[in-house]
Amino acid sequence: MRKTIFYISILVAFLLLVNVLEILITDFERLTKFGFGYLTGKIFLFLVFALVAYFIRKKNVKATA
Repeated sequence: MRKTIFYISILVAFLLLVNVLEILITDFERLTKFGFGYLTGKIFLFLVFALVAYFIRKKNVKATA
């Protein structure tokens, strides 16, 4: 279950990052007040999904001898 959530959150974070970069590159000059709110929401969602993926990832713990 953790692996599924990890991969889904990675995929969603990547898609949100691509969308944010596309907005910044092509449409930044045309953004209105509502557009900046939309962009801020997309960035916030990207951070949420990236943090979920970060905290769910498998941590390799080396055994001490």
